[in-house]
Amino acid sequence: MQYLLSKGGVIIYPLLACSIIVVTLALERLYQFSRISKELPNNLMNQIKDRISSNKIDKAVELCEGIRGPIGKILKQGIIHLDKESDEIEEQMAEVELEEFPKLEKHLGLLNFIGKISPSLGLLGTVTGMIKTFHVLSMNGKPEQLAQGISEALTTTATGLIISIPALGAYYYFTNKLQQIVLHTEKREKELINYVKEVGASDEV
Repeated sequence: MQYLLSKGGVIIYPLLACSIIVVTLALERLYQFSRISKELPNNLMNQIKDRISSNKIDKAVELCEGIRGPIGKILKQGIIHLDKESDEIEEQMAEVELEEFPKLEKHLGLLNFIGKISPSLGLLGTVTGMIKTFHVLSMNGKPEQLAQGISEALTTTATGLIISIPALGAYYYFTNKLQQIVLHTEKREKELINYVKEVGASDEV
């Protein structure tokens, strides 16, 4: 750390701030994603269907409440409104989606931004370092002074890349996880709607 502060020039400070933010956000998102259910197991979905077919709506709601994450809340909303038309049930679940999924997206945009801006900050440090180097050359400076400018240029460039790579990696990792959760949730929503239609049709017969 002391080496970076002494060799990186002024640009190293925002770069180090970016690195702290990246680590903090990545750990926070990792904690949040670890606390939720990514998928709803088939046996649990079948239990929910059985409760619905047995007209034990309260029991089906209880099962959903035991599921951590958006999928449980979304299905619960659909089950609560089973007495309505299928289109309205879908709308009710869609409202919960709009509330729950953005929570998982939180801070991902900032991770993406830092991942993309860090190399630019590093490049800015490269430019300032080379300006110092040419200034020293114009003043017939000592080799040690030349080395300082070159060191600043290389240090900031390397630091920018070191920050950018894990930041973008974390962003795409969590984005992919979120997409999988969304797709699986939508699949379970359709499954619930179709099952309700089947049960309703069989009751009419």
